[in-house]
Parts: sequence; structure tokens; C-alpha cells
Amino acid sequence: MIKLKDILNENHILITEKFSAGKLRALTNHWQGLEAQFFMWGAKLGVEWDKITDSEIETNAKPKKKGIEIAYVDKDVKVPTKGKKGYWSDNEFTLKKFTAVLVLKDGKPMWWTHDYAPANKVQTVTGKRLTGGGYSKGKVATVDVGTRDLPYPRRNKTFGINQLGYQSLPSVMKIPGIKFHHINLDEEQPYMGAGVKRQMRQAAQFGASKFTTNDEFKRINQSYFDELLKKRLNDPKKLAEKVKKSANFCQQIIDAALGGVKATGKIKKIIDGFQSNRTTATQESDAYALASAVGDDLSQLYRYYGYYLGALEQEKQDKIKYGTADFTRSEAEGYAKDVQRYTIQIQSGKFR
Repeated sequence: MIKLKDILNENHILITEKFSAGKLRALTNHWQGLEAQFFMWGAKLGVEWDKITDSEIETNAKPKKKGIEIAYVDKDVKVPTKGKKGYWSDNEFTLKKFTAVLVLKDGKPMWWTHDYAPANKVQTVTGKRLTGGGYSKGKVATVDVGTRDLPYPRRNKTFGINQLGYQSLPSVMKIPGIKFHHINLDEEQPYMGAGVKRQMRQAAQFGASKFTTNDEFKRINQSYFDELLKKRLNDPKKLAEKVKKSANFCQQIIDAALGGVKATGKIKKIIDGFQSNRTTATQESDAYALASAVGDDLSQLYRYYGYYLGALEQEKQDKIKYGTADFTRSEAEGYAKDVQRYTIQIQSGKFR
């Protein structure tokens, strides 16, 4: 099967999809085929291009004006050249069989342009670096798709031939042999889920930093813990060891969920239980949902442990300044209870 190397370059994730549908392969096999940005946009809408089959792509002579529709010609056809003609322009040109002419969504032509989105905070404790300078510095490539944004259009081209005079539905309907491949975007379709999967990849977050691998999680985890150790003074509740134990336990879960380490015993029970309690169809989405929950709870544990250490420091200062630390002692006690609560919750595997 033909591979489409389609870069969904958010958080530097490379997705390689295979086309199962011959209808799609036919529209990407020559220079007049659909752009990679079309498939990037479709994936954002949730289409898993490797899973959709020919039987799930409905072909019609007229548009249904719902979902994604790819207008194409099913035979070689000559059409008139429209607009201002140059010196070397002919009065007509040929559309080869299986040329993509225009793409519609809910009956409206889709216009697009290259775009950049702000990069997430992944290049600090995760060790990731962003390349490029100028406008794109600190940003990642994406695609902006929608209806024509007049009067000052930023989206300046249509998917397909992008030919003046053939960028509206009425003009396309006049082309002999025009057909429409319809792709249903209803969530219950078996091929829908790419957007959910990609969203889950990016949803795993640890404090202010996002992660997509177990190694990134380890780097962030160590960074957070090292920062707290710098603040540690006297620890009468001996919470440091409990926090460290919980952090190591979370790392073991992430290694199994994202790193391919075989899950056994308690870790396996947590992962299996988390998946059985969810309705997400894909195993990958489950893994990243669990990773997100683990990262969130460990981040909260570090947060309250930091509060606890801060209260201990304030207690020390108050004792020097006022001769008593009764008020701040109660604060430290309260934060200690919060830390205890999160360590118990994490060790029991009850992630939110």
C-alpha cells in the first residue's frame, strides 16, 4: 500500500498513515492530486486515513453538502480556461482522470493557507528544541482551513487544482464527468478518531510542561523533584521519602503506558482498570489519558509538598522574629495532610 508521510507538526509528532482506500490513492498518485495539507486538515477533524475503506467513501454525482466531499473527474475532460489569459494560455485545458478539483465541507468550498501555531512549553525540562528563525521561530507548522475570509483573504487557495473559475460549487457542477467522494464525519464512524488520538498525545501534561514519551516524563519529574530538594529544610513529617516513592511509582506507570515496558502486578492492574473504565476506542488514547491523569496528580503532590516546605521555612522565620510559630505550624500541618492524601491516592492507583 502507498504510504502518506503526513507531518502533523504539533509538538513535533510525525504521523505516518497508510491508505487502505483505493479511492484515496487514486487522488494522490499524480501531480494534480490532493495536497498533504488536506490530509493534515482531515486528521484534525478526526479522520484516521489509514482506517477508512472504499466502502465507507460514498461516491455521488451530486454533493450531499454534508461532511467532507472531494470533487473529482472520473475521465479525461477538457474545460474552458477562465479569467484573464496570458499570451501563451490556451482557451481550454485538460483535467486528467482522477484529478481532484475542489474540496467541500458541508457544501462550502474549503480555502486554506500554511500557518504556524505557538509552540507548547516542551523545549525546557523536556529537552526538546525548536528550530527555525524569523516568523516561525518558537512555532510549529500547521494549516488554516475554512471558508473564504473576505474582504482581505488570508486563505488564498483551494484544495485540488486551485484554478480560477473552478473554486465554487456552481462552476464545478458544470464540468463533465464530475463526481463527489463523500466522507461522513459522524463520530460513530469506525475511521473517526485521529483528532482524538492526536489530542490525547498532546493532553498528557505535567504541571506547565507537556510530555509525549516516558523519557520526557522522567526528565520533567526529576526537574520538579530536584527543585523541591533545594528548598528542603527540616522535614519533621519525613514526607520526602513518601513523595519520592510516589514519584518513582508514577514513573513506573508511565514507562509501562508509553515506554513499552511490560506491566506486571500492581502496575498492570492499574492500567487494565483504567482502560476498562473508559469508552475510548483506541488503546493509544487510553495510554495518553492515563499518562495525563498520572502527571496531573503527581504535579498536585509536588505542589502541596512545595507549600509544605514553604510553610516550614516561614515557621522558622516566625520563630526568630516573633518567638512563636503557632500560626504557620498549623499551615504546615494542613499542607502535610494534603501531601499525605496525594501519596495515598497515587500509591492506591486511584488517578482522577
